[in-house]
Amino acid sequence: DNKSDDNDDMATPPRVEFNNNDKDATDAAASITHHIPAETTLDSVVGGPLDFRAPTSYVFLPLWMMRALGLRPGEIVQVDLITTVAAGTMAKLRPHSEAFAKAISNPQAVLETELRHYSSLCKGSTIAMDYNGQRYWFDVADCKAAPKGESAPYIKVQDCDIATDFLTSREKMLELAKKKRQRQLEKALEE
Repeated sequence: DNKSDDNDDMATPPRVEFNNNDKDATDAAASITHHIPAETTLDSVVGGPLDFRAPTSYVFLPLWMMRALGLRPGEIVQVDLITTVAAGTMAKLRPHSEAFAKAISNPQAVLETELRHYSSLCKGSTIAMDYNGQRYWFDVADCKAAPKGESAPYIKVQDCDIATDFLTSREKMLELAKKKRQRQLEKALEE
């Protein structure tokens, strides 16, 4: 199974290091591409360098990139330099559970602050936010880029004023779908 669980304490060989974020050190970004099995949805992501201490021919990726690409430690990736990542204006995020909004008095402000730990966001990826000792997961449902606010597959977050919009949580969507199926089944049984 290529999908990682929420435990990022797995043994890590020297080729890959898990970071909590990917704060960019420059304006350039790297597009990381990896051929992955069909059950994962992304075949490339964008991020910036944190530093340049990796040995030649090695790259250290943050956990969210590893998860988005379905990578395991030590796998080979292709890295391309791109310098045209549009500045972001809006990110629509779908929390995995309702816990984030319930546990925090101002989740919007916390989320916008926590996004500073990322250099970019990629539509379709899942990112983590750590707050008060708890990890919360969010799917990046949409990204809007400057200057016109058009949808983009990825956006630059660093040094940008990013607004966030919460969508219905994944947990709530599953609950609503289950109730809908139950009503349809009850209606079919009545007929």
